[in-house]
Amino acid sequence: MLSLFPLEEAYWQRVYSRLVALSDPLPSVVRCPLNQVLDSEIHRIVTLWPIWLSPLLPLPSFIIERLSLATLCGAWAAAIRDACLDGELTQAAAPLARALWRRTWRLFGSLAVHYGLLLDLERRMVAAYRQELAVRTHTGSWQPPQLQSLTVHWVCARAAGWHVVQRAHIMLTGMKPDDPCAIALSAALDALILARQLRDDVHDLADDVRIGRASWGVRLIAEAIWRAEGGPAPIDTQRIVGRWLIDPALRRELALIHAALCQQAMRALMPYAAHVPRLIDLVTMECEAGRTIATINLLHLPG
Repeated sequence: MLSLFPLEEAYWQRVYSRLVALSDPLPSVVRCPLNQVLDSEIHRIVTLWPIWLSPLLPLPSFIIERLSLATLCGAWAAAIRDACLDGELTQAAAPLARALWRRTWRLFGSLAVHYGLLLDLERRMVAAYRQELAVRTHTGSWQPPQLQSLTVHWVCARAAGWHVVQRAHIMLTGMKPDDPCAIALSAALDALILARQLRDDVHDLADDVRIGRASWGVRLIAEAIWRAEGGPAPIDTQRIVGRWLIDPALRRELALIHAALCQQAMRALMPYAAHVPRLIDLVTMECEAGRTIATINLLHLPG
């Protein structure tokens, strides 16, 4: 669990409070599940990202806060949209998502962030989510091409909103995208996104297969089965969970993948470690959290 310093907590609350009142007009039956969707550690991380980057890439404080606000608007809008499509929220929450998107674009526009950046990343994020929906199974079985489409590029595209705040920050400092620092930060972010997603996929495995939702973690487990059986073949959800339960070597393999991703992120950040201590902290915490992957075996087969 991410632990915030007092100044970070105050900053988060200040940005958060500027948006939370937007949900007041919604019916109470919508506000409760809405709060659960929006109360996410990742939203705190992306909101604080400009603060954590600022010692390395300085910007005026009012720009940093506006960038955080724009990012949180977009993150909430995407979370609400996905929750509505998943059935976790009713369509009564959809107007709030649209209002948040409008505010996101106005805020980024006020910062003179090029709309092409926002459009490209938004298209990637929406396309990746549609791909996830297309891969969900209603029969309890996946075909190999379905799972094989869930690549590392897909994982990073699903988190494209996280890239927005970093690329916008880099853009606002005048740094070129091909600057070695910009390249290193992008590589570190991709590796951190993949590590966090793998850990989430493992923790959510039972719930995901119960509703037929594939993930990158599901794909990695399927590939282990295919290697053992001589090649790709249709695979059902119970075999995915069953293999995870009975195969400690597989759990260790995914834990090693997670650790390698954390090491990759750390290597990219090390030349700038003195300037981004909180990003180093975040990668260190992720590495420590990933050690649980090898011991997570108390799952229940989907009914």
